[in-house]
Amino acid sequence: MTSRDPSVEVGGAAGFSPVADHDVVTDEASTDQASIDEASIDGASTDEPNFFQRFLTRRSVAGLVLGWLALLASFAPSLLPRPWAVQAAASALSAITGYAVGTLLGSVATVVFGWLGVRVIVSDHRHRTRVHVVLWTLAAAITVALWFAGYRGRRHSALLVDLPAPSLLSDALSLVAAVALTAVLMTIIWTVRSVFRASRFVLGFALPKPVAGLLAVCLLAGSVTWLTRSVIAVKGLEALSASASQVNDDPPDWLRAPASPLVSGSPGSTQPWDDLGREGQIYTAHAPDPAAISSITGRDAKRPIRLYAAPETGDVDPHELVQAIVKEIRRTGALDRKYLNVVGTTGSGWVDEYNVRTVEALTDGHVATVAVQYSFLPSVVQFLTNRTLPAQVGGELVRTVRALIDRRPAAERPKLLLSGESLGALSTEAAFSRADQVLPAVDGALWSGTPNSTPLWRSLTASRQRGSPQVAPVIDNGRNFRFAGNPQQIRHDAYGRPLGEWSHPRVLFMQHPSDPIVWWDTSLIYRQPAWTRERAGHDVDKDLTWYPLITFWLTTVDLVSANSSTGGHGHRYRAELIDGWAAVLGVSVSTAEKAAIVSSVESLDPDGE
Repeated sequence: MTSRDPSVEVGGAAGFSPVADHDVVTDEASTDQASIDEASIDGASTDEPNFFQRFLTRRSVAGLVLGWLALLASFAPSLLPRPWAVQAAASALSAITGYAVGTLLGSVATVVFGWLGVRVIVSDHRHRTRVHVVLWTLAAAITVALWFAGYRGRRHSALLVDLPAPSLLSDALSLVAAVALTAVLMTIIWTVRSVFRASRFVLGFALPKPVAGLLAVCLLAGSVTWLTRSVIAVKGLEALSASASQVNDDPPDWLRAPASPLVSGSPGSTQPWDDLGREGQIYTAHAPDPAAISSITGRDAKRPIRLYAAPETGDVDPHELVQAIVKEIRRTGALDRKYLNVVGTTGSGWVDEYNVRTVEALTDGHVATVAVQYSFLPSVVQFLTNRTLPAQVGGELVRTVRALIDRRPAAERPKLLLSGESLGALSTEAAFSRADQVLPAVDGALWSGTPNSTPLWRSLTASRQRGSPQVAPVIDNGRNFRFAGNPQQIRHDAYGRPLGEWSHPRVLFMQHPSDPIVWWDTSLIYRQPAWTRERAGHDVDKDLTWYPLITFWLTTVDLVSANSSTGGHGHRYRAELIDGWAAVLGVSVSTAEKAAIVSSVESLDPDGE
């Protein structure tokens, strides 16, 4: 019997026979050829399969479909707009992830259909060709349409964070590059799969088929793991470390060692200038004199103390580092100041000048600022490779300084302030794991851009009042702890409602809704976070949607662009720290004074920022 219409065959013991997903069976070619041989018209010879048929018979259809959907989802609005190359990488990673999940689901479906004895065959190739053309054309049209819709969303996201909107050309380039990069990565994956099948085939001559397959998997997995960890990761980390070390040892030419004995690196300091590293030298060289502070405030001022300690070698001993800074504290009489500000540094040892200079101005210089470098690696690298080191150093530093203060008579104790940005926040927060440990130990704190994995941040966020969003939690109506994404939220919640009386000690977390450092977490892979449901972020597109796996990759690549936004968005905390510190210290700051602080920081040499 012949027919020009597609037919469905049924067979097997129960009237059906299983159909296999092409990425998991061994006899794909024979299965495909059997279906081709069944297509004949009035005794004519078998039609040759076209390109689409040959492509699909060698790929997981479920994988291709989910990969395509993941590619489209990756162009939806995210926390920050991305350069076209970063967007292409994000889309390619998403597509690969979707393909892998689809292939796995296709394999499971193959097993289930096998148990049920189901087999479906479309026998007319000419009819299938028409269907394929229609489907591929429709897929291309949907891709362009959804990409363009995402383009409009990305333009809106750029405006929300005060960045130039991407052009249509650059965005189209990201789509083309994403497809090309996906093709390259898929080729690599399919090559690895071919190596596996070849290994299994060769081993099958000497071993039973199941054993050969298992051994081939082990050999391939071992080889890929070794190549990734021992070659790519190790060599890449060595290259990054060497580059970061070179930068650390190469400070700007204009820097000069401080002359004041109240600053580390000066003559007589226990921390020689040449040992402070790039960021330590920039921080100490920028120490203002009393005249500079008076020019900001219009009031008399003292010369502030700035202390810094750096490891002598690449090996870091937290206890030795802390003891080194203790020597500087004792040498300079830092405990005699009214305030002592312990600042956590980032991975490279950077100290935010907005943080330090604001406190110096608002206290009229009656403050000693203490910072310790534990690494010279970029923060992202340090976070991914060894996030326990900053926690160890910061935790011991805070506890040691607190002990030094407590040994003094109550009337002679300086007020302890804690601060830090990014890994610096994680570092000094590490002295505490619960909120009830913080208030007895500090007289004020301002942390900005705290990483999501920080225990104290997690504990407080989880205990927020019902109705307050994750981007701006309200704790006990703002009695001691407050979270703010902008200066207005220091006194009001995310919806504009006034908070209660703010008692001392005051602890403030500054965190932008668009900061991926704050919201990145591995649980994004499988669980929707509250901040994507609540849509309360003032600088994040309301259409941002969580997708399993995909949102994780998008937020991961957003880490690359975190510092590319303007101040007040992303991971750039600038002028809002002035409002934050004024609130924490309980002092007023005029518009002119705030502008003067901003001007004094922005006027610093660009290499020193």
